[in-house]
Amino acid sequence: MQKDLLGQDVFLIGPPGPLRRSIAMQYLELTKREVEYMALSRDTTETDLKQRREIRAGTAYYIDQCAVRAATEGRILVLEGLEKAERNVLPVLNNLLENREMQLEDGRFLMSAERYDKLLKEHNRESLDAWRIVRVSEDFRVIALGLPVPRYLGNPLDPPLRSRFQARDVYYLPFKDHLSQLYFIGNNVSTERISQLLSFAMTLCTQESSSLGLPDFPLDSLSSAVQVLNSFPMMSLQHIINWLYPYNVLLGKEGQTAVEDALKRFELQDSGKFSLPTNVISVKKKEEEEDKSLQADVTISIGGEAVTFQVPAGTHLSGQSAGAEGFVRTSSHEQLLAQMMQSHLVKDLCLIGQKVRTVSGLSLGQKASGGFSD
Repeated sequence: MQKDLLGQDVFLIGPPGPLRRSIAMQYLELTKREVEYMALSRDTTETDLKQRREIRAGTAYYIDQCAVRAATEGRILVLEGLEKAERNVLPVLNNLLENREMQLEDGRFLMSAERYDKLLKEHNRESLDAWRIVRVSEDFRVIALGLPVPRYLGNPLDPPLRSRFQARDVYYLPFKDHLSQLYFIGNNVSTERISQLLSFAMTLCTQESSSLGLPDFPLDSLSSAVQVLNSFPMMSLQHIINWLYPYNVLLGKEGQTAVEDALKRFELQDSGKFSLPTNVISVKKKEEEEDKSLQADVTISIGGEAVTFQVPAGTHLSGQSAGAEGFVRTSSHEQLLAQMMQSHLVKDLCLIGQKVRTVSGLSLGQKASGGFSD
Protein backbone atom coordinates (compact mmCIF):
# COMPACT_ATOMS: atom_id res chain seq x y z
CA MET A 1 0.00 0.00 0.00
CA GLN A 2 2.91 2.36 0.71
CA LYS A 3 4.35 1.73 -2.75
CA ASP A 4 0.92 2.26 -4.30
CA LEU A 5 0.60 5.65 -2.60
CA LEU A 6 4.06 6.58 -3.90
CA GLY A 7 3.07 5.55 -7.42
CA GLN A 8 5.69 2.79 -7.58
CA ASP A 9 5.42 -0.61 -9.23
CA VAL A 10 6.01 -3.73 -7.12
CA PHE A 11 7.86 -6.99 -7.76
CA LEU A 12 6.94 -9.82 -5.37
CA ILE A 13 9.67 -12.45 -5.51
CA GLY A 14 9.80 -15.72 -3.63
CA PRO A 15 9.68 -19.53 -3.79
CA PRO A 16 7.10 -21.37 -5.93
CA GLY A 17 3.54 -21.41 -4.69
CA PRO A 18 0.33 -19.38 -4.71
CA LEU A 19 1.27 -17.10 -1.78
CA ARG A 20 2.53 -14.18 -3.89
CA ARG A 21 -0.53 -14.25 -6.15
CA SER A 22 -2.82 -14.57 -3.15
CA ILE A 23 -1.26 -11.50 -1.50
CA ALA A 24 -1.63 -9.47 -4.70
CA MET A 25 -5.26 -10.50 -5.20
CA GLN A 26 -6.13 -9.87 -1.55
CA TYR A 27 -4.69 -6.36 -1.83
CA LEU A 28 -6.73 -5.70 -4.98
CA GLU A 29 -9.86 -6.97 -3.24
CA LEU A 30 -9.12 -4.82 -0.20
CA THR A 31 -8.65 -1.66 -2.29
CA LYS A 32 -11.47 -2.61 -4.72
CA ARG A 33 -9.24 -2.15 -7.75
CA GLU A 34 -9.79 -3.62 -11.20
CA VAL A 35 -7.12 -5.97 -12.50
CA GLU A 36 -5.61 -7.10 -15.80
CA TYR A 37 -3.93 -10.48 -15.27
CA MET A 38 -1.28 -11.98 -17.55
CA ALA A 39 0.42 -15.33 -16.97
CA LEU A 40 3.70 -15.13 -18.85
CA SER A 41 5.30 -18.09 -20.60
CA ARG A 42 8.05 -18.72 -23.12
CA ASP A 43 5.42 -18.35 -25.87
CA THR A 44 4.37 -14.85 -24.76
CA THR A 45 5.15 -12.20 -27.39
CA GLU A 46 5.05 -8.41 -27.56
CA THR A 47 1.61 -8.51 -29.17
CA ASP A 48 0.23 -10.34 -26.11
CA LEU A 49 1.23 -7.34 -23.98
CA LYS A 50 0.60 -4.39 -26.32
CA GLN A 51 -1.76 -4.85 -29.26
CA ARG A 52 -2.91 -7.78 -31.35
CA ARG A 53 -3.88 -7.37 -34.98
CA GLU A 54 -7.16 -8.96 -36.06
CA ILE A 55 -9.02 -9.05 -39.36
CA ARG A 56 -12.76 -8.44 -39.32
CA ALA A 57 -14.83 -8.31 -42.50
CA GLY A 58 -11.67 -7.93 -44.55
CA THR A 59 -10.34 -5.00 -42.50
CA ALA A 60 -7.39 -5.15 -40.08
CA TYR A 61 -7.90 -3.80 -36.57
CA TYR A 62 -5.57 -3.41 -33.61
CA ILE A 63 -7.01 -4.76 -30.36
CA ASP A 64 -5.59 -3.44 -27.09
CA GLN A 65 -4.12 -6.10 -24.82
CA CYS A 66 -3.66 -6.24 -21.05
CA ALA A 67 -0.86 -3.68 -20.61
CA VAL A 68 -2.55 -1.04 -22.78
CA ARG A 69 -5.99 -1.62 -21.24
CA ALA A 70 -4.57 -1.36 -17.72
CA ALA A 71 -2.68 1.85 -18.56
CA THR A 72 -5.62 3.62 -20.17
CA GLU A 73 -8.34 2.38 -17.80
CA GLY A 74 -6.40 2.87 -14.56
CA ARG A 75 -6.25 -0.80 -13.61
CA ILE A 76 -3.59 -2.88 -11.89
CA LEU A 77 -1.53 -5.01 -14.28
CA VAL A 78 -0.50 -8.30 -12.65
CA LEU A 79 2.30 -10.09 -14.51
CA GLU A 80 2.97 -13.59 -13.18
CA GLY A 81 5.98 -15.69 -14.10
CA LEU A 82 8.49 -13.04 -15.19
CA GLU A 83 11.24 -15.66 -15.18
CA LYS A 84 9.43 -17.64 -17.91
CA ALA A 85 9.26 -14.87 -20.52
CA GLU A 86 11.88 -14.57 -23.23
CA ARG A 87 14.38 -11.79 -22.58
CA ASN A 88 13.36 -9.75 -25.64
CA VAL A 89 9.68 -9.55 -24.60
CA LEU A 90 9.59 -7.70 -21.29
CA PRO A 91 11.84 -4.76 -22.32
CA VAL A 92 8.89 -3.53 -24.41
CA LEU A 93 7.40 -2.45 -21.06
CA ASN A 94 10.51 -0.56 -19.90
CA ASN A 95 9.34 2.89 -20.99
CA LEU A 96 5.80 2.27 -19.76
CA LEU A 97 7.13 1.32 -16.33
CA GLU A 98 9.61 4.18 -16.02
CA ASN A 99 7.95 7.10 -17.82
CA ARG A 100 4.39 5.81 -18.30
CA GLU A 101 4.84 6.21 -22.06
CA MET A 102 4.54 3.76 -24.94
CA GLN A 103 4.29 3.94 -28.73
CA LEU A 104 1.48 1.69 -29.99
CA GLU A 105 1.31 -0.18 -33.27
CA ASP A 106 -1.85 1.64 -34.40
CA GLY A 107 -0.09 5.01 -34.26
CA ARG A 108 -1.32 6.14 -30.85
CA PHE A 109 1.08 7.29 -28.16
CA LEU A 110 0.52 6.65 -24.47
CA MET A 111 1.62 9.63 -22.38
CA SER A 112 1.94 10.01 -18.62
CA ALA A 113 -0.90 11.81 -16.85
CA GLU A 114 1.41 14.62 -15.68
CA ARG A 115 2.74 15.46 -19.15
CA TYR A 116 -0.70 15.05 -20.75
CA ASP A 117 -2.28 17.50 -18.28
CA LYS A 118 0.46 20.05 -18.98
CA LEU A 119 -0.20 19.79 -22.72
CA LEU A 120 -3.91 20.10 -22.08
CA LYS A 121 -3.33 23.54 -20.55
CA GLU A 122 -1.70 24.71 -23.79
CA HIS A 123 -3.86 22.81 -26.31
CA ASN A 124 -7.46 21.65 -26.36
CA ARG A 125 -8.47 18.00 -26.16
CA GLU A 126 -9.42 17.87 -29.85
CA SER A 127 -5.84 18.73 -30.80
CA LEU A 128 -4.43 16.01 -28.56
CA ASP A 129 -6.89 13.51 -30.01
CA ALA A 130 -5.86 14.56 -33.51
CA TRP A 131 -2.24 13.93 -32.56
CA ARG A 132 -3.38 10.51 -31.27
CA ILE A 133 -2.05 11.08 -27.76
CA VAL A 134 -3.71 8.96 -25.07
CA ARG A 135 -3.52 9.75 -21.36
CA VAL A 136 -2.17 7.06 -19.04
CA SER A 137 -4.23 6.98 -15.85
CA GLU A 138 -2.51 8.05 -12.65
CA ASP A 139 -4.06 4.96 -11.01
CA PHE A 140 -2.15 2.56 -13.29
CA ARG A 141 0.20 0.24 -11.38
CA VAL A 142 2.10 -2.96 -12.13
CA ILE A 143 2.50 -5.90 -9.74
CA ALA A 144 5.01 -8.45 -11.02
CA LEU A 145 5.33 -11.96 -9.57
CA GLY A 146 8.39 -14.12 -10.12
CA LEU A 147 10.92 -16.61 -8.81
CA PRO A 148 14.54 -15.85 -7.89
CA VAL A 149 16.86 -16.86 -10.74
CA PRO A 150 19.30 -18.52 -10.23
CA ARG A 151 18.28 -21.19 -7.81
CA TYR A 152 15.09 -21.79 -9.73
CA LEU A 153 14.98 -22.33 -13.48
CA GLY A 154 14.19 -19.37 -15.69
CA ASN A 155 15.55 -16.30 -17.40
CA PRO A 156 17.14 -13.64 -15.15
CA LEU A 157 15.65 -10.17 -15.46
CA ASP A 158 17.52 -7.52 -17.39
CA PRO A 159 19.04 -4.94 -14.99
CA PRO A 160 17.14 -2.02 -16.64
CA LEU A 161 13.82 -3.81 -16.15
CA ARG A 162 14.69 -4.95 -12.64
CA SER A 163 15.54 -1.40 -11.57
CA ARG A 164 12.01 -0.21 -12.39
CA PHE A 165 10.43 -2.28 -9.61
CA GLN A 166 10.40 -2.05 -5.83
CA ALA A 167 11.10 -5.69 -4.91
CA ARG A 168 9.82 -7.57 -1.89
CA ASP A 169 10.89 -11.08 -0.87
CA VAL A 170 7.76 -13.07 -0.01
CA TYR A 171 8.91 -16.20 1.80
CA TYR A 172 6.85 -18.97 3.34
CA LEU A 173 4.73 -18.28 6.41
CA PRO A 174 6.63 -18.39 9.72
CA PHE A 175 6.49 -21.72 11.53
CA LYS A 176 4.16 -20.56 14.31
CA ASP A 177 1.70 -18.88 11.95
CA HIS A 178 1.63 -21.89 9.63
CA LEU A 179 1.20 -24.22 12.59
CA SER A 180 -1.75 -22.22 13.93
CA GLN A 181 -3.38 -22.34 10.50
CA LEU A 182 -2.98 -26.12 10.28
CA TYR A 183 -4.30 -26.58 13.83
CA PHE A 184 -7.44 -24.70 12.81
CA ILE A 185 -7.93 -26.86 9.69
CA GLY A 186 -7.21 -30.21 11.37
CA ASN A 187 -9.24 -30.10 14.56
CA ASN A 188 -9.60 -33.92 14.45
CA VAL A 189 -5.84 -34.48 14.08
CA SER A 190 -3.50 -34.54 17.07
CA THR A 191 -1.33 -31.45 17.43
CA GLU A 192 1.77 -33.65 17.68
CA ARG A 193 1.20 -35.19 14.23
CA ILE A 194 0.61 -31.77 12.63
CA SER A 195 3.75 -30.37 14.27
CA GLN A 196 5.81 -33.35 13.05
CA LEU A 197 4.50 -32.94 9.50
CA LEU A 198 5.23 -29.21 9.37
CA SER A 199 8.69 -29.60 10.93
CA PHE A 200 9.61 -32.20 8.31
CA ALA A 201 8.32 -30.01 5.48
CA MET A 202 10.20 -26.93 6.72
CA THR A 203 13.40 -28.99 6.96
CA LEU A 204 13.22 -29.84 3.26
CA CYS A 205 12.94 -26.13 2.43
CA THR A 206 16.16 -25.11 4.19
CA GLN A 207 19.40 -24.08 2.50
CA GLU A 208 21.07 -27.30 3.65
CA SER A 209 18.47 -29.43 1.86
CA SER A 210 18.78 -27.26 -1.24
CA SER A 211 22.56 -27.81 -1.27
CA LEU A 212 21.88 -31.57 -1.41
CA GLY A 213 19.81 -31.05 -4.55
CA LEU A 214 16.48 -31.72 -2.85
CA PRO A 215 13.49 -29.90 -4.37
CA ASP A 216 11.44 -27.71 -2.04
CA PHE A 217 8.59 -29.38 -0.21
CA PRO A 218 5.23 -27.93 -1.35
CA LEU A 219 4.35 -26.17 1.91
CA ASP A 220 1.25 -24.62 0.38
CA SER A 221 -0.23 -28.10 -0.04
CA LEU A 222 0.01 -28.92 3.66
CA SER A 223 -3.42 -27.42 4.31
CA SER A 224 -4.91 -29.87 1.81
CA ALA A 225 -2.99 -32.74 3.40
CA VAL A 226 -4.31 -31.83 6.85
CA GLN A 227 -7.84 -31.67 5.41
CA VAL A 228 -7.44 -35.28 4.26
CA LEU A 229 -6.05 -36.26 7.66
CA ASN A 230 -8.94 -34.48 9.34
CA SER A 231 -11.40 -36.65 7.39
CA PHE A 232 -9.27 -39.80 7.79
CA PRO A 233 -7.41 -39.64 11.13
CA MET A 234 -6.45 -43.29 10.73
CA MET A 235 -4.17 -42.53 7.75
CA SER A 236 -0.39 -42.63 7.86
CA LEU A 237 1.58 -39.37 7.70
CA GLN A 238 4.25 -41.10 5.65
CA HIS A 239 1.64 -42.01 3.08
CA ILE A 240 0.42 -38.39 2.92
CA ILE A 241 4.02 -37.22 2.45
CA ASN A 242 4.46 -39.62 -0.46
CA TRP A 243 1.46 -37.98 -2.13
CA LEU A 244 2.87 -34.49 -1.76
CA TYR A 245 6.54 -35.32 -2.23
CA PRO A 246 7.10 -38.52 -4.27
CA TYR A 247 10.81 -38.62 -3.48
CA ASN A 248 11.16 -42.23 -4.65
CA VAL A 249 10.35 -41.03 -8.17
CA LEU A 250 11.99 -37.59 -8.13
CA LEU A 251 15.31 -38.30 -6.43
CA GLY A 252 18.29 -40.58 -6.77
CA LYS A 253 19.64 -42.89 -4.10
CA GLU A 254 21.49 -40.14 -2.20
CA GLY A 255 18.45 -37.86 -2.17
CA GLN A 256 16.14 -40.66 -1.06
CA THR A 257 18.49 -41.46 1.81
CA ALA A 258 18.46 -37.80 2.93
CA VAL A 259 14.64 -37.70 2.91
CA GLU A 260 14.35 -41.01 4.77
CA ASP A 261 16.79 -39.74 7.40
CA ALA A 262 14.54 -36.72 7.90
CA LEU A 263 11.51 -39.02 8.21
CA LYS A 264 13.31 -40.99 10.94
CA ARG A 265 14.35 -37.80 12.75
CA PHE A 266 10.74 -36.61 13.03
CA GLU A 267 9.35 -40.13 13.67
CA LEU A 268 7.23 -40.11 10.52
CA GLN A 269 7.88 -43.67 9.33
CA ASP A 270 4.48 -44.75 10.63
CA SER A 271 3.09 -46.61 7.62
CA GLY A 272 2.86 -49.84 9.66
CA LYS A 273 0.83 -48.24 12.46
CA PHE A 274 -1.96 -46.74 10.38
CA SER A 275 -4.37 -47.98 7.73
CA LEU A 276 -4.63 -47.35 4.01
CA PRO A 277 -7.80 -47.27 1.91
CA THR A 278 -8.48 -50.55 0.12
CA ASN A 279 -11.29 -49.85 -2.34
CA VAL A 280 -14.22 -47.63 -3.30
CA ILE A 281 -17.45 -49.13 -1.99
CA SER A 282 -19.92 -46.76 -3.65
CA VAL A 283 -20.31 -43.39 -5.36
CA LYS A 284 -23.79 -41.90 -5.04
CA LYS A 285 -25.21 -38.61 -6.19
CA LYS A 286 -26.06 -36.28 -3.33
CA GLU A 287 -29.86 -36.19 -3.03
CA GLU A 288 -30.51 -32.58 -2.03
CA GLU A 289 -32.55 -30.42 -4.36
CA GLU A 290 -31.69 -27.22 -2.50
CA ASP A 291 -27.97 -27.70 -3.13
CA LYS A 292 -27.41 -26.84 -6.80
CA SER A 293 -23.70 -27.69 -6.68
CA LEU A 294 -22.83 -31.10 -8.09
CA GLN A 295 -21.67 -33.30 -5.22
CA ALA A 296 -21.29 -37.03 -4.72
CA ASP A 297 -21.17 -39.14 -1.57
CA VAL A 298 -18.16 -41.46 -1.85
CA THR A 299 -17.77 -44.40 0.52
CA ILE A 300 -14.39 -46.12 0.78
CA SER A 301 -13.11 -48.94 2.94
CA ILE A 302 -10.20 -48.04 5.22
CA GLY A 303 -9.01 -49.90 8.29
CA GLY A 304 -12.02 -52.21 8.17
CA GLU A 305 -14.38 -49.24 8.35
CA ALA A 306 -16.62 -47.64 5.73
CA VAL A 307 -15.97 -43.91 5.60
CA THR A 308 -18.24 -41.59 3.59
CA PHE A 309 -17.22 -38.14 2.38
CA GLN A 310 -18.33 -35.66 -0.27
CA VAL A 311 -16.43 -34.75 -3.43
CA PRO A 312 -17.25 -32.60 -6.48
CA ALA A 313 -19.02 -34.64 -9.15
CA GLY A 314 -19.75 -34.36 -12.84
CA THR A 315 -23.06 -34.24 -14.66
CA HIS A 316 -22.85 -37.86 -15.85
CA LEU A 317 -22.84 -39.47 -12.41
CA SER A 318 -24.94 -42.63 -12.58
CA GLY A 319 -24.42 -44.02 -9.10
CA GLN A 320 -23.05 -47.24 -10.55
CA SER A 321 -19.47 -48.46 -10.25
CA ALA A 322 -17.97 -47.47 -13.57
CA GLY A 323 -14.61 -47.73 -15.23
CA ALA A 324 -12.78 -47.41 -18.48
CA GLU A 325 -14.02 -49.79 -21.17
CA GLY A 326 -11.81 -52.86 -21.42
CA PHE A 327 -9.87 -52.00 -18.26
CA VAL A 328 -9.70 -54.81 -15.68
CA ARG A 329 -9.22 -53.61 -12.13
CA THR A 330 -6.96 -55.43 -9.71
CA SER A 331 -6.81 -54.99 -5.94
CA SER A 332 -3.90 -52.55 -6.30
CA HIS A 333 -5.89 -50.56 -8.87
CA GLU A 334 -8.87 -50.46 -6.52
CA GLN A 335 -6.64 -49.17 -3.73
CA LEU A 336 -5.14 -46.47 -5.94
CA LEU A 337 -8.59 -45.41 -7.15
CA ALA A 338 -9.68 -45.00 -3.51
CA GLN A 339 -6.62 -42.85 -2.87
CA MET A 340 -7.44 -40.75 -5.93
CA MET A 341 -10.89 -40.14 -4.48
CA GLN A 342 -9.27 -38.96 -1.26
CA SER A 343 -7.13 -36.48 -3.20
CA HIS A 344 -10.18 -35.38 -5.17
CA LEU A 345 -11.71 -34.38 -1.83
CA VAL A 346 -9.39 -31.36 -1.58
CA LYS A 347 -7.76 -30.49 -4.92
CA ASP A 348 -6.49 -31.63 -8.32
CA LEU A 349 -4.22 -34.63 -8.66
CA CYS A 350 -1.40 -35.79 -10.92
CA LEU A 351 -0.69 -39.43 -11.79
CA ILE A 352 2.96 -40.28 -12.40
CA GLY A 353 3.83 -43.57 -14.04
CA GLN A 354 5.37 -45.34 -16.97
CA LYS A 355 4.00 -45.18 -20.50
CA VAL A 356 1.46 -47.96 -20.07
CA ARG A 357 -2.31 -48.19 -20.23
CA THR A 358 -2.60 -48.45 -16.44
CA VAL A 359 -2.25 -44.71 -15.78
CA SER A 360 -4.72 -43.65 -18.47
CA GLY A 361 -7.09 -46.43 -17.47
CA LEU A 362 -7.07 -45.35 -13.83
CA SER A 363 -7.68 -41.73 -14.79
CA LEU A 364 -10.61 -42.77 -16.97
CA GLY A 365 -11.91 -44.95 -14.15
CA GLN A 366 -11.77 -42.04 -11.72
CA LYS A 367 -13.56 -39.76 -14.19
CA ALA A 368 -16.25 -42.35 -14.81
CA SER A 369 -16.75 -42.95 -11.10
CA GLY A 370 -17.07 -39.21 -10.48
CA GLY A 371 -19.41 -38.63 -13.42
CA PHE A 372 -16.97 -36.47 -15.41
CA SER A 373 -16.68 -36.36 -19.20
CA ASP A 374 -13.68 -35.50 -21.38
